[in-house]
Amino acid sequence: MSQWSKTFVEWIEGQIAYLSVVFTWDLPKAFMRAVWLREKRYEVRAGGPACRLMPEYLADVAEVNRPGIDVLWRHNPEATFTTRGCIRKCKFCAVPKIEPQFMELDEWEPKRIICDNNLLACSWQHFVRVVDSVTRINGIDFQGLDARLITSSHAFLLSRLDVSVVRVAWDHIDIDPWEGVECLIHAGIPKRKIRVYVLIGFDDSPEDAEYRLRTIRERGFLPCPQRYNPLDTLQRDSYVGTNWTDSELKRFMRYWYNPHVWAVPFEKWGRS
Repeated sequence: MSQWSKTFVEWIEGQIAYLSVVFTWDLPKAFMRAVWLREKRYEVRAGGPACRLMPEYLADVAEVNRPGIDVLWRHNPEATFTTRGCIRKCKFCAVPKIEPQFMELDEWEPKRIICDNNLLACSWQHFVRVVDSVTRINGIDFQGLDARLITSSHAFLLSRLDVSVVRVAWDHIDIDPWEGVECLIHAGIPKRKIRVYVLIGFDDSPEDAEYRLRTIRERGFLPCPQRYNPLDTLQRDSYVGTNWTDSELKRFMRYWYNPHVWAVPFEKWGRS
């Protein structure tokens, strides 16, 4: 799923209070807030990805998932979507559950942060329209490009933009992102503007997670570890996969998110 600046937002219009919740671990906070708002005689309506995943959680204290409410700008006024859904069906991802059909939007507001979950699954015509729509915007942030779908033609058009960051992922050892990443490099996009996200703790082991993180670093890119959270978790970073311990997961996250400690080899860092 795409990154959001604010993962839980609230606003009031007349006697109606709205809650928008991105991550399921914010649902307990939303529940308590909804109870308080009801005590103040507000009608409460709740939505967002977390409510799509777990609609029953707030059902007793709010009207849940009423359609037609545009809240993206409340989470981040610089963000936009040009497509919805994704062609992949990754088990760790919420997108296939909350947006099961991939679709190109006919209209969108051109903004700096493009949140599409899989923009490159779109048609070439749509991709050209997206690029053309943001040509005059500085510091474009592509929140998630599927490296397996990047071609030299995509990369060339992206290189024409004032790009601040392009985000790709290496979620599993069996997925190879490097052909697409090399297209970006050959088109002239600097390595420092490419972020490679690494899912950790889902169907992997410490050995293959370290391999992915180390490979990214050795190739001159910034590795960005992301700890796996189940789609129905109410407590962030509490899940521990069968090949892991909680302490090892925390150690991976602390080390690989902190380039200042990389002078010390990972196998020695944090060991007593």
